[in-house]
Amino acid sequence: MALSHTIVVTIDVPFELAYPYLADPQNYADWAAVYPETYHQLDNGDWAAEVHFGGTRHIRFSSPNAEGILDHAVFRPDEAEPLWMPMRACPDGARTELSFTFIQRNDMSPEEFSATIESISTDLSRLKAVLEKQFSHGAEHVVTPGRKLSDG
Repeated sequence: MALSHTIVVTIDVPFELAYPYLADPQNYADWAAVYPETYHQLDNGDWAAEVHFGGTRHIRFSSPNAEGILDHAVFRPDEAEPLWMPMRACPDGARTELSFTFIQRNDMSPEEFSATIESISTDLSRLKAVLEKQFSHGAEHVVTPGRKLSDG
């Protein structure tokens, strides 16, 4: 039986500002453990990048939706069936609650599972910092899909 671990992060940014950024795959390299210069979209709609923990991974994202679902799969190019990881954003007053569940892969040792949880926690802390920095000081604009936060 696979283990799972859920991480919850409170982001001090309203959902209506945070979600468009979170739902846009172009922004993934701003906070995830990928080398941004290698991050690119593939012909099939997936994305690919060299990752900090070694090798190339493909990333498949759920479509933007009204429910705050941000599920995505990170998998090796030769894996036939990606493992989807549930990620949700929920409004919480003037903040956004972000939850991410990681499910242990069949070939993953307990030590690898723990190390992956630590890496994901670091990524989500970086994501929180990126969003809170962008929307601090009363920033009121909404990020449109396809536009990076740094584009102003």
